[in-house]
Amino acid sequence: MSWHVDHELLVHYQGGRLGDTASFSVEAHLVGCAPCRRLISDAIDPARRDQLWAGVIDRMDWPDPRRAERALARVGVPAHTARLLATTPSIRMPWLLSMVTVLVAAVVASHSFGEGPFLFLVVAPLVPVAGIAVSFGRSIDPLYEVGLATPTGGFRLMLIRATSVLVSSLAVSMVPAVLLTEARWMVVWMIPALAVTVLTLLVSTVISVSAAAGVVCTLWLVGVAMTELGASTRYAAFGASAQMTFGGLALGSAALLMIRRQSFERVGHDWKETG
Repeated sequence: MSWHVDHELLVHYQGGRLGDTASFSVEAHLVGCAPCRRLISDAIDPARRDQLWAGVIDRMDWPDPRRAERALARVGVPAHTARLLATTPSIRMPWLLSMVTVLVAAVVASHSFGEGPFLFLVVAPLVPVAGIAVSFGRSIDPLYEVGLATPTGGFRLMLIRATSVLVSSLAVSMVPAVLLTEARWMVVWMIPALAVTVLTLLVSTVISVSAAAGVVCTLWLVGVAMTELGASTRYAAFGASAQMTFGGLALGSAALLMIRRQSFERVGHDWKETG
């Protein structure tokens, strides 16, 4: 460029009184002109310069929140927790929509074959287990290493993400549940869902999360099948006595999970690797 920043242009630029076009021209010139850069740098108040630079660094380190983060912030979720939840794979819209599709298909198939809500009741409790399986681990979570570097790693990370997966899965499952003919079938799967989810977390203290999910899903399917085959009435696996059993299983698994909480901090665990 044949021109340089003169005193008048400098004063207007400092005060933010240049238009966008003129400001862009000055800034483009500064890229290749060291004397003008020094001139502007010497003219700017050091405190203001430090403030502007701090703002740039802050903007780079903390990008604009996603819509999910903003929604969580509106209901009082802390900003750092909202960001952590927004990056959880199994609460993203494509995964949630796929789960809705599966559950709706289960409801439709049940009615088509004259089986009532049985297929839905079997599938719905497994939705949060599947969510747990796809939410953790180095091979699945693209931000796994980032999560390890945060203060929320280990047991706290597990609690935050598992709670978000369970809540979102229950909400998703309620969408097809409204298609059931009897209102009672809309809720009887919730306690079993809680039980198998907590059991999955407990088993994951011994084996990988994906393997734990597979084991618990298998136990659930076998248990329901054996209960139904051995009972004199249908839906015995979802009756009052079964609900009490699932409630006890959820409480017992939660107690053991607290006892084994240090397992989530050990080297080589799916949830956190410290070495």
